[in-house]
Amino acid sequence: MGIKTIDIKYQSDSSKKSDFDWVSVLLIFLAIGIIVGAIYFIFHFRESKVAQLIESHSTISTIVIENNGEKTESVFLSFYNPDTGKLASIAIPERTRLKVDYEDKPAYDIIGNIYFKGGMLIVKKTIEKLTNNQFDFYLVYDLKDIEMFVDLLDGIEITNPVNLNYTDVENKIFIKVRKGQVTLDGAKAKELMLYKFGESGAQILLDNHRLFVESLIDRSEDIKNLFSNKKVLNRLLKDINTNYSKKDMMALIGEMQKINSSRLLFYRMFGKNTVIKDEAFIIPIENGKWLRERIENLKKFISDEGPAPIGDQVNIEILNGSGNPGQAQSLRNYFLEYEFNVVHYGNALRSDYQKTIVIDRIGNPSLAKRVADIINCNEVYTRIDKTLLVDVTIIIGNDYEGKYVR
Repeated sequence: MGIKTIDIKYQSDSSKKSDFDWVSVLLIFLAIGIIVGAIYFIFHFRESKVAQLIESHSTISTIVIENNGEKTESVFLSFYNPDTGKLASIAIPERTRLKVDYEDKPAYDIIGNIYFKGGMLIVKKTIEKLTNNQFDFYLVYDLKDIEMFVDLLDGIEITNPVNLNYTDVENKIFIKVRKGQVTLDGAKAKELMLYKFGESGAQILLDNHRLFVESLIDRSEDIKNLFSNKKVLNRLLKDINTNYSKKDMMALIGEMQKINSSRLLFYRMFGKNTVIKDEAFIIPIENGKWLRERIENLKKFISDEGPAPIGDQVNIEILNGSGNPGQAQSLRNYFLEYEFNVVHYGNALRSDYQKTIVIDRIGNPSLAKRVADIINCNEVYTRIDKTLLVDVTIIIGNDYEGKYVR
């Protein structure tokens, strides 16, 4: 027997399924509530990762990016050991040229561009590939955040070793910080951290950041009180990009009291000055080998398991002991590309050296070895003579050709 169309047309509404299922809606809201509650529980009650690292006696590593508007000014690799209270940072110059695996396609770029082009994930991947190190945290701030932070502290005190004066009307850079003991408001603190001009600009930039960090360490109790105010903390963190939680921040502030100036180290990455298509770049020495070695030495030092790594100011003497004139000046120019300080170059007492030798003058053979590696020299000796006021002496032999020992 078939079904008549008219029976379907006038079928009772009571047999239809309700268009609005309240039970399903309630279940959905219940599920959302459970998820939100779980997330709140995880983030509100979970233990600080920094606290866990402190408890496990682990070094805390951080990539710090300092921006000024739409430009990255500085990148620091920071390492802190909670057992010893030692903090070390390595500055990577913003003109450092690296191969970057951007999402669209790999390209060579300066480290100062990566954050705004690729974001923090690409920066982290690039630095971890360069250093062969994993970093626990990242912290990205703008100098305007520093300005606000210093003003909230009612200023900071520093002892500035030199007068800082620089004006660039076109780029709206105006810096004037006087020499001596001064109290800086936020605007002046920003000027201090922007200064990187002149022949010693790179070193002054590093020294100024150390001065700033030292001043914050001296104010650790004030900073702790400041961060205890949730409104202030939320305001400070509003524009900062970091994977540090608020609990992590408070744990770090608690650690600040362990640090003093003798436990605070700042270095910069060694690199070779290079010009490509009329643009100046810095290329990491030996594809980052020196940087990787420096990081390992720093980790040992901050763990009290090794001596302090060599400083950034390496004083070199170059003497030509070969029969080929002009070699000392040629090698001097080569080392200047790496930003070493060649304090003297000229002729040796003899010109019959068959092999090039590198001499440690201060009792630091690892430093002499590193210098020797640049020119592929295997003849390294220690003959301490601090009256020469140099760290390393290079005597060029007849085996030296161009830039390397054959």
